[in-house]
Amino acid sequence: MKILVVDDSALDRKLLIRTFMKAEISHEILQAEDGEQALEILANNYKDIGLILLDWQMPKMSGIELMTGIVHVPILAEIPIIMVTASGSEENRKLAREVNPKLADYIIKPYKTEALLAAVHPYVQ
Repeated sequence: MKILVVDDSALDRKLLIRTFMKAEISHEILQAEDGEQALEILANNYKDIGLILLDWQMPKMSGIELMTGIVHVPILAEIPIIMVTASGSEENRKLAREVNPKLADYIIKPYKTEALLAAVHPYVQ
């Protein structure tokens, strides 16, 4: 299984990967810096991706736009998505759940490592 991390911040992607490494999560991690790049990666790897960690605020295509597209493609809609974002308003949380009722979790940056690992744990076994 592969994990797709979608975030325009290289530092945030690096921190997520480092957190996984320290927690001995050894799955291959694919990285995208925006929604468009994530779509390309999904097109080529959808059978292997078992989890997406998705930022909201990105250039070209936001995380919510990407997630909207994902949930409308049946084969992609089954991939669990965890939003990892600084967009912590209740309105944004509600919108994310409306777009994707199966949303696995909504983690707000800066996050506590324990909260992130608890959110990904069911999917990385």
